[in-house]
Amino acid sequence: MTLLFLLVAAAAGVIVLLYEKRLKEENIGKLQNYVTTVVHDDTLLEREKLTRIIDLFDENHYKIEDMKGDRLLVSRREFSVGAALMWLSAAGIGLIVYLLYYFLKRPETLRVHLDTGVIDAK
Repeated sequence: MTLLFLLVAAAAGVIVLLYEKRLKEENIGKLQNYVTTVVHDDTLLEREKLTRIIDLFDENHYKIEDMKGDRLLVSRREFSVGAALMWLSAAGIGLIVYLLYYFLKRPETLRVHLDTGVIDAK
């Protein structure tokens, strides 16, 4: 029975991990569409554009790492339920390994080009 539970957890982990990857790509696309729209909006002042872009990333739990000229660096650490389920399937002890990995890993960093609205992973 335990083996069946571990196999189901591993299969569910793979499915959820693939779903999380697709969802992450969609969300970055939505962020980029909004930033591009704001950057090319001629009715807004530069300060208003910057405020809206920073508010967008703040509302999505990103941390502003650096801002130089026309570039903004934001980062966020994401918990992966799919990876946690896959590690759980490694006899349960793997979940502790994943939690240690989560707290020790570097946050994902995105580079936002404020002149074009392009977002790319650093």
